[in-house]
Amino acid sequence: SSGINAEYGAQRMVKVPLPCLNPHIALLWRYRYEKPPERFFERTFVDCGDGGVLGIDKAMTKNLPAITSDKPIILIFPGLAEHTYRTNIKTLCVAYLQAGFEDVFVCNHRGRCNTPFKTPQMSTPHGRFNDVHNIVNHIVQNEAGRKILMAGHCFGGQCIVDYFTTGQKINLVSDQILGAVVNSVMWNTRKCYEVACAEPLYSIYTKKVGEVYRNFIMTPGQDMFAERLGSEKYKLISDLSMKTPHDFYLLQDLLWEVFFDGAFSDLDDHADITSPSNKIGNLARPMVVINAADDPVSPISSEDITLIEKDANLCFWLFASGGHGAYVSQLFPNTFNFIDGAMVECSDIISLNCL
Repeated sequence: SSGINAEYGAQRMVKVPLPCLNPHIALLWRYRYEKPPERFFERTFVDCGDGGVLGIDKAMTKNLPAITSDKPIILIFPGLAEHTYRTNIKTLCVAYLQAGFEDVFVCNHRGRCNTPFKTPQMSTPHGRFNDVHNIVNHIVQNEAGRKILMAGHCFGGQCIVDYFTTGQKINLVSDQILGAVVNSVMWNTRKCYEVACAEPLYSIYTKKVGEVYRNFIMTPGQDMFAERLGSEKYKLISDLSMKTPHDFYLLQDLLWEVFFDGAFSDLDDHADITSPSNKIGNLARPMVVINAADDPVSPISSEDITLIEKDANLCFWLFASGGHGAYVSQLFPNTFNFIDGAMVECSDIISLNCL
């Protein structure tokens, strides 16, 4: 269960079959033009200890042969603005099912994908409101003895890294957790905020993330937000157009008053605590990290790579190009992402060596 770094190499440079000409184009293509494969899910709600609710969706094997295997359960944690029905998440589910993984679950964050939002806290990659352990405990209770392997994209990958380095929570079920595969992780949260609010990324991606938050807070029936903010600040959120980075930063300031109860003091504190680069070196289980060198959302530096190489439980795959979790193999509509094949391959490596 250790030494995956030494056995498979701290880095693996992978040449994408057809490198995308521009990572921003790849990101835009992924979010606007790809047609998701047909997939059906079965929903289960999980109650958290603080009153929050999570939505777990099991991928059904419609139009695929029935699967019976001894491969581990797959738990997929989407990115911040993603959920079960995003193209890349559905594609990843299909890839795992086709590779013989019988039970594949997508773990939706609080308030995402029609999951009831019953507390003013959102899921975060730190401390009290990192909900990975709530999902894992539910699976362990209902799938006694089954091994578990996690997969995460971006924010979801950060949540997994935090869970693997927290210690106490994972130690309770560590005999059932094989490891994890994460991609496009934001290694330095502060740096990610800076690049996310610069053009052209702001117009392509970050603006839409801000709109998701704004619309979520303004959803009818979310009285808890109005009560916490007061009428004046609540109206200020409703008036934000999100056309400029200034609007996004103003929204972020207001979100601290809405979502957090002492976990972080401000945006800088949040950046320091949640950055995986500050946690690597203490992974409890094997993990494969996949990033692209030209990722516009989650830039990775030589300093980050140096830190990654020091963890014996971590294997790092660096793609020469591909943007933020797209790694497209073809620049045409209705095509699969290249990343799904890489994540399944890494999952098989962990499964075969850690079972």
